[in-house]
Amino acid sequence: MDKIRRIMIGTPTHHGEVELEFMMSFFQTMELCVLNNIQLTLKTVVGCSLIQKARDELFRLAREADVDDLIFIDSDQAWTQKDFGNLISPTVDVIGGPVVSKNDLVHYNVKTFDPHFQLFHGLIDARGVGTGFLRISKRAIKMMWDAAPKYYADGIENASVFETAVVDGQFMGEDIQFCNKWRAMGEKVYVHPDISVSHIGKKKWSGDFKEYVRIANANWEANNGKIQNNT
Repeated sequence: MDKIRRIMIGTPTHHGEVELEFMMSFFQTMELCVLNNIQLTLKTVVGCSLIQKARDELFRLAREADVDDLIFIDSDQAWTQKDFGNLISPTVDVIGGPVVSKNDLVHYNVKTFDPHFQLFHGLIDARGVGTGFLRISKRAIKMMWDAAPKYYADGIENASVFETAVVDGQFMGEDIQFCNKWRAMGEKVYVHPDISVSHIGKKKWSGDFKEYVRIANANWEANNGKIQNNT
């Protein structure tokens, strides 16, 4: 029998609520996991007004549970079984799925090194990606925990893995700063181009990130020449 893969979804929720579409996506994900020998758990942190501290607590819980992967999914996200499968399939340590912004000007929470999107074996080598739909491997959990300064909250030791910072005069949220620290260890942050996570607010914002990448790269190539992808 194949080894059971243990995955924890970590969701910070200040008011103790998640969107209906989140739960529908979660139930579909449970079905996928049952069929693929995956033990899936959902952990939430409720009532914490500091998002970086909430993520630190979820990170600690994942480390204590000795899971194979921690997947951050925010409470206002909606995803498909295909999105989840694409997130857990690549054998990399840190990989995110693009989440469309909550406005009608299509934008994604992905930061690249160049104005275009270059693919490496089907994945985007990114400067950073948001934590709305982000997988972190057991190896990355250990490395980031060991490297982070420790602090105590309610008598429990936590690691300051997620923190805001000012870098080169620019404010970095806890998600991009996590990516900065991981890359500073000589590691890579990847984004799967065939994931498009919806954002739930006053309405449901959805997009097609793969098409977004195609158009962005076509516009870039029209002025700069062919992009060399490592496939």
